[in-house]
Amino acid sequence: MKILVISHLFPNAGNKNYGIFFASYLIEMEKQGMDITVIVPTVWTPFFLKYFKKWKEYNHNIKLINFKGIKTVTTPYLRITGNWFFRWAGLSAFLSLKNKAKRLHQKNKYDIIYSHMFFPDGDVAVRLSRQLKIPAVCVGIGRDVNIIPNYYKGIYKRFVKICNQLDGTISYGQAVADKIDAISNKKTLSVYGVVDLNKFKPVASKNSLRKELGIPEDKTVVLYLSTFKKDKGVYELLEAFKRVLKKCPNAILEICGWGIEKAGMIRYIQENSLENEIKMIGSVDHEKVDLWMKACDLFVLPTYHEGMPNAVMEAMACGLPVLVSAVGGLPDAIGDSEGAVLIPPKDVKILEESMSKILNDEKQREKMSIAARKRAEERFGAEKTVSTLITYLGQIVEQY
Repeated sequence: MKILVISHLFPNAGNKNYGIFFASYLIEMEKQGMDITVIVPTVWTPFFLKYFKKWKEYNHNIKLINFKGIKTVTTPYLRITGNWFFRWAGLSAFLSLKNKAKRLHQKNKYDIIYSHMFFPDGDVAVRLSRQLKIPAVCVGIGRDVNIIPNYYKGIYKRFVKICNQLDGTISYGQAVADKIDAISNKKTLSVYGVVDLNKFKPVASKNSLRKELGIPEDKTVVLYLSTFKKDKGVYELLEAFKRVLKKCPNAILEICGWGIEKAGMIRYIQENSLENEIKMIGSVDHEKVDLWMKACDLFVLPTYHEGMPNAVMEAMACGLPVLVSAVGGLPDAIGDSEGAVLIPPKDVKILEESMSKILNDEKQREKMSIAARKRAEERFGAEKTVSTLITYLGQIVEQY
């Protein structure tokens, strides 16, 4: 099957982890015999706009990371900052890439369009589907279904139209699927992870990894690995961990990632004299993520909203107990697993109490570790998930 992928999220030279979750799907799809071409819409950034804070993160000339067997092309498009432009971002990206897509289709004769996130990629997909006369499918990841459509009425109306014009819909977790199904007449395929269970697996001893990563061997280590954004619960985590230290003085927090709240987080750490207890590691290449997960004792993600975060699934595959918010696809995927503790978002008190309880109970962590790995093996393996996905795409092509 020849698949034309539309995704503005794709690893690049500036951020190798940008869209790595979706790229992992594509890598496994290629391994299972799919012919993959990815069009990556990039935000067009004139040189003079780079002096403005909101535009510094954009670079339409940035190089994409090469993955064996996956063909990629970029297309710059106009993307004005502000939530209001989500309504028009799909149209802008479509106008930018449609001629390139037509030429590619004339050469390769694709069977289906596979897009990632409803805005702008799913919006592009439904428009392009009419041009190329092939079916279009979109993956809802969480924020594009639960948050963006509610910015204002115009975006919501466009979201409803996209859902109903797509030939198929996929979601990361059942909660996102239920939202999509509530406004469309389709049965959304709910999938979870694409975790390499041979790479992300428990280790017998953490000591050698801790020595390699510069983590004290005698500490109980909490790991945060995600973007530095307020809605990831980063400030709740910092405040809760400050309180945890009163009950667990031997604990340390390793913070891995990147994002706009980095300066604010560092300022909080310095103002509270927590430099020895909280370490800002920075961005970690995905090739080394498993090392950090294997070396730590607890993974924490107090996010406000999610689809089904890959970091949680990778952590559980490593046998790392997880403490996460009960949002998005997480309750459905891991809510009944003894390897995870789910808590309400934005509640510093419960976050602190839950962390303290787990950190002070080594036997509980051992039980959670076994259960976490078991859940990963049951639901998160890449080969099984992608096989299900390919079957679904094939059915859409046959029914078109």
